Amino acid sequence: MAPTRENREAAERRAALQVQTSLASHLPNCRIELGQSLLYKIEVAPSGEVSHRDGDSPMRGQYAFQTDVLISKPCGSPKQMVPLVVIELKATSFSSHDVVLYSAKAAKHKAIYPYLRYGFVVIGLEALGRRFLIHNEGFDFAMAVPDAAAIETALVPLVRRQLKSAQRLVSLTSSGRIQLRRYEETIDIEA
Repeated sequence: MAPTRENREAAERRAALQVQTSLASHLPNCRIELGQSLLYKIEVAPSGEVSHRDGDSPMRGQYAFQTDVLISKPCGSPKQMVPLVVIELKATSFSSHDVVLYSAKAAKHKAIYPYLRYGFVVIGLEALGRRFLIHNEGFDFAMAVPDAAAIETALVPLVRRQLKSAQRLVSLTSSGRIQLRRYEETIDIEA
């Protein structure tokens, strides 16, 4: 018997809380939030009015998508948080449609936040499989996390690496002129 939508959603909420708790204990200088929204679009009206002002909180339905796990750090003041890593979570399984949908969502968010690292994590699954590779276009990282212990041993180190990359990108993009001698994205796959 296939799990109901309610059962899948409950499993994903439990997985999100488990990930949040674990990440918060290992990343004390970060804010780990569930269900926060991030902008995917900013419009400029003919009058020059911008659809989103600096102090406005992004809200789902107003050019913002909700994320499963958002990891941010203070920038300047403790109130101003910079989104650095997003994790879209699934529990026990995923579909090709999930990868296509969340990958497109990742690309839209990254158009607004070019330093953002975006991931797809499936809790309670041994491996992602071929369909992830076929349909991924916007994710920077992905992981199958078979059990709670793997959150600690595998996901936390992966998120730390992604945070480091995001902070490096923030640093580069916030400086005036950038002159890169080399840029490289590496694909690291554990089979």
